[in-house]
Amino acid sequence: MSFKSFVRENPIYKHYILPMRKKYNAYIESKLDDEAYFIRRHKKIFGYTPDFKNPQTFNEKIVHRILYDRNPLYTALADKLKARIYIAAKLANLDLESEATCMSKANQSKELKEKFQALADSPTFLDPKSSSPLFAPIDTLTQLLFDTNVCPFLPKLYGIYKSVEDINFDELPNSFVLKTNHDGGGVVIVPNKEAFLRDSKAFREAMEKLTKHLNTNFYTLFREWHYKDIEPRVFAEELLGESVQIPQTQDLDSQKIENGNFHTSLQNFKVPDDYKFHCFQGLREYYVQLTANRFTNHKRTILNKEWKLAPFGFLYDNTNRPIPPKPNDLEYLENISFILSKAFDYVRIDLYYRPFYKPQKIIVGEITLTHGGGTERCIPNEWDAKLGSLWHMKN
Repeated sequence: MSFKSFVRENPIYKHYILPMRKKYNAYIESKLDDEAYFIRRHKKIFGYTPDFKNPQTFNEKIVHRILYDRNPLYTALADKLKARIYIAAKLANLDLESEATCMSKANQSKELKEKFQALADSPTFLDPKSSSPLFAPIDTLTQLLFDTNVCPFLPKLYGIYKSVEDINFDELPNSFVLKTNHDGGGVVIVPNKEAFLRDSKAFREAMEKLTKHLNTNFYTLFREWHYKDIEPRVFAEELLGESVQIPQTQDLDSQKIENGNFHTSLQNFKVPDDYKFHCFQGLREYYVQLTANRFTNHKRTILNKEWKLAPFGFLYDNTNRPIPPKPNDLEYLENISFILSKAFDYVRIDLYYRPFYKPQKIIVGEITLTHGGGTERCIPNEWDAKLGSLWHMKN
């Protein structure tokens, strides 16, 4: 064991010195303006002083966007609710065989699709000075947000709430997910509503978690300005994924499983694989960051356009990893990513892919403008600059 490791494992350091250091660092950072904060943080992570006004690397350009590119569209798309409107509009005219199944009434479906297509075709749809719904107060958009359920590429929206006290669980289906729209991490997965409501401890902790997120401005945590003015809400949405059978080798109380124990249902819930398309210049160049088995045997792989291992990873070495099977619907995944990314010089489009699910295999998860907040090291290091060279920033 090295001397550094010995010190870090020392109980005095872990329980007294380290907490004091964290408090001191937090105090110092609280006194810095945004630019000084990001310079200090970048030096700690990457080991050099950046020039964010003349960025060269991928992570420098992410922070440049945070500091100097104050496009109100970024705030709209960082809002998980308003992003639904952008996605429904941009994909309104995209045909897949399952599209006709998105609503039971074909005429109503057609009418709503035409409404979203008209939004996408409007020259002012992305103009913050216009009356576009992307820049309207969230409470004026309730019906339009529920109309986004016409889009087969979005999870079904069940409810929107200002506080956890407003949630009417009687109106929600047996499985759902609760999310906050204005930040990251404000997620509560509920595979079994009955078990969730019966488990008073799990229920209380979930409501406390969501309330804490609602009362926290994400900008104050990480200085990403586009989160600052999002109106916080909790919303209930379709839960994507499936409950998996528990292997017989596991020593679990079958009676608890039969009765719908909440923690058991949560442990045995599998989310679909997540395909994150890092799109440069509207998909002229892209890499796919594939996340599989997120909550169990977490695996992350980055692939290039030829579906071969990319020569870099974010925070990990991407070499010598098994190449996952190429999805049969890769062309559809590419097409959706292209449509959603056309307006940006760089953006990350997150797609869930469910190859054996019917009717809809592909669901849009998020649109991410600041991957990792500019904190994820490329391995090897030179790929930070190489990715930066693919990003031709617009003035």
